[in-house]
Amino acid sequence: MANGGLGIAIGEAGIGSVLTKYPLRVPLNQRSYAWGESHVNTLLTDFSNALTGENKTYFLGTIVLTHSGDSKWEVADGQQRLATTAILISAIRDHLFFGSPNEKEAANKYTSNFLLEFDELSGEHVPKLRLNTEDNDFFVKNALLSPDHAEKGTAKVVTESHTRLAQAITICRAHVGKIIAQFAKPDQAKRLYEWVQFLRESAVIIEIRVPDHFNAYTLFETLNDRGLRASQADILKNYLFGKAQDRLGEVAPKWATMASVLESVDVDDLLLTYLRHYWISYNGPTVEKELAERIREKVTGRQQAVDMGIALAANATDYAALFAPLEHTGWKEYDKRTRAYLYLLMRVLQLEQIRPLLLAVIRHFHHSEATKAFKLFLSWSVRFLIAGGGGAGALDRHYGLRAKEVTEGAVKTAAVLSERMKTIVRTDAEFVEGMRRARVTKKHLARYYLRALELSKVGEPDADLGGVLEDTAALNLEHVIPLAPSEKWELPDEIVQGYSKRLGNMTLLDPAANVDIGNKAFTEKVLVYKASPLLITQEIAKSSQWGPDEIDARQAVMAATALDVWKL
Repeated sequence: MANGGLGIAIGEAGIGSVLTKYPLRVPLNQRSYAWGESHVNTLLTDFSNALTGENKTYFLGTIVLTHSGDSKWEVADGQQRLATTAILISAIRDHLFFGSPNEKEAANKYTSNFLLEFDELSGEHVPKLRLNTEDNDFFVKNALLSPDHAEKGTAKVVTESHTRLAQAITICRAHVGKIIAQFAKPDQAKRLYEWVQFLRESAVIIEIRVPDHFNAYTLFETLNDRGLRASQADILKNYLFGKAQDRLGEVAPKWATMASVLESVDVDDLLLTYLRHYWISYNGPTVEKELAERIREKVTGRQQAVDMGIALAANATDYAALFAPLEHTGWKEYDKRTRAYLYLLMRVLQLEQIRPLLLAVIRHFHHSEATKAFKLFLSWSVRFLIAGGGGAGALDRHYGLRAKEVTEGAVKTAAVLSERMKTIVRTDAEFVEGMRRARVTKKHLARYYLRALELSKVGEPDADLGGVLEDTAALNLEHVIPLAPSEKWELPDEIVQGYSKRLGNMTLLDPAANVDIGNKAFTEKVLVYKASPLLITQEIAKSSQWGPDEIDARQAVMAATALDVWKL
């Protein structure tokens, strides 16, 4: 099947047969072999289960191939599965090689069909699957070469990817031993032949052939598959490296520095997210599916590739620090209060859309203006969460525009930022209305809102920090109407569903007290509320009963207080 408009061809094939059809190579600057022991063992176990089950077909997902400049096929996605399959076939080949004449003939056939082919121009056997410059020699010498070759097993472990390749080779050899262990000697070779046939015909992949790298990038975005996001980043890296030409030595170390910094953050798929957020901070709103095209439009020569490499590395440290602002050893000019605002935005409110603007402000605002901006961002964000933000697209666009303006120097103060966002930020009236009916399903947000409201009541000047610098584990979230009330409450289900997660039905309690009162009747809970040191909890005890009217009234009071906490 093919899509003529994009030149994309899609078909079904066994993963082994992909190795037989045409020479494949991993782009020179593609990431190295990355599968550890668990990945390899999982794949082999899945293969074994499929072979012994009634349905002997096993689906391995998609493999994406792209045309390179010399019209050869490059592996845009699928390197790990293809390389591991080749290693498994090589282990089967190695065992058969020392068997009967027929078995040795089969071994030689597997070498020429799946692993190596003779290049008459060079007079050498070249791999059917060529890995990147770091891994290929190790892969060929330690796995693909025939057991009688003089260089078989001679490549030394130098890099971490070599260690992983060596582990995969050892695991696959051991797996071959397990395959034949349960069979008598005359039947062992037959079982290995069945395995190779399974890999060629029944370990099925969807093979997608794409005419160029950027169409592959767009395809990955369309598929929206988490497993493909790393390959999208690789495509962007390969493009940047290609444009660097003879200045690759300047760009490659910068990319490596950036990748190393981001890998230290325990967040899935952060590299591609960072690339887009970095790009937005310099160039304005950019959706993920347009990122590759925008980069191709602007980065057209060596100097631009070098400049982008330098900027990527420089921005990465600040971007990574956003995920641990309280512990970050840089930012000497930022005090704990400033860092606390960043912590709330990133770790408590868990906002992603605002990251390009945060990055731009950190890199370009004077630290005193940055503190004001972060406080302002917190108020915006709470208002958006409570009263809505006009849709994710609107926020992406406005935050992206502001980030670009900050980077270009058109906006240098929090006051100007506030002015330029006033058409989208929720007004006081909208915020109050939203707060009066707010239903909060995420416990960490409810705890933050309630703690901030409490601190405002006791006169804390930085109530919007919500006590983030104190031990927030000292208080538990309490639902007055329990999420699963006992019969004592005598409430219809629609009231429980509609009001139990309203902010006005929630408060904070000492953990021990929270456990003790469980879902007891309101008359019993009141005694605990009355004894609480927290004003927002004590106030509940003034009510003689608890239901929708009381929740609405309490939430109206909260809304008035909220205006003092999250100011514009």
